[in-house]
Amino acid sequence: MTPEVEREYEERRAARRGDADMGQVSGTRMMVVREGGTGANPNPGPPTRASFQIEERYFPEVPVLRSLATSWNGRIWVQRRGEHPESDGPIDVVTADGEYVGTYSTDTTAMPDAFGPDGLAAFIEFDEFDVAVVVVRRLPVEVR
Repeated sequence: MTPEVEREYEERRAARRGDADMGQVSGTRMMVVREGGTGANPNPGPPTRASFQIEERYFPEVPVLRSLATSWNGRIWVQRRGEHPESDGPIDVVTADGEYVGTYSTDTTAMPDAFGPDGLAAFIEFDEFDVAVVVVRRLPVEVR
């Protein structure tokens, strides 16, 4: 995790929120929430936003793998991260012995949500009304 990666992520988050001066926040961070207050009963009643102090800690590494799956034929599907830490990248397919089979580029296919027999793969997609739809496709013989 470099300062440049943190800065780029921060700029993208600020642009999404419309907030130009959001401060230092990393895409691979851990938030530790501590209750505030003093005395014998520091927080009487339900907690409020003001009763919490948020401390951000940054992990020094960015995970390279986003997802792993195996097909019915034992092929291992490995989805790498994309250009940005929170984005999906290409999908590599390898055998159980570690032999490289091929790579799907980022825009070619999504990681299947489930694998079935005879090269079938299920993908959960959303229609124009945001309703989940299961789409089943047959994978090419080379990557089954």
